Amino acid sequence: MPIYEYACAACGTEFEKYVATVAAAVVCPECASARIKRRLSLVGVKTGAVMSTGSAGGGCCGGGCGCH
Repeated sequence: MPIYEYACAACGTEFEKYVATVAAAVVCPECASARIKRRLSLVGVKTGAVMSTGSAGGGCCGGGCGCH
């Protein structure tokens, strides 16, 4: 079952919930309102790949802009 993120339109509470289907009934855990909206969920995936900036430098920008 996927986890969906929701925001309650009645009280503003944000929460996550496991649901079997998108059409499943969901209510706010704080105020029990059914006036909820599903929020966009961003998924982070960790891989074994290492990314390089291509420049040998440091600081906030990698040193390629000359600010260091």
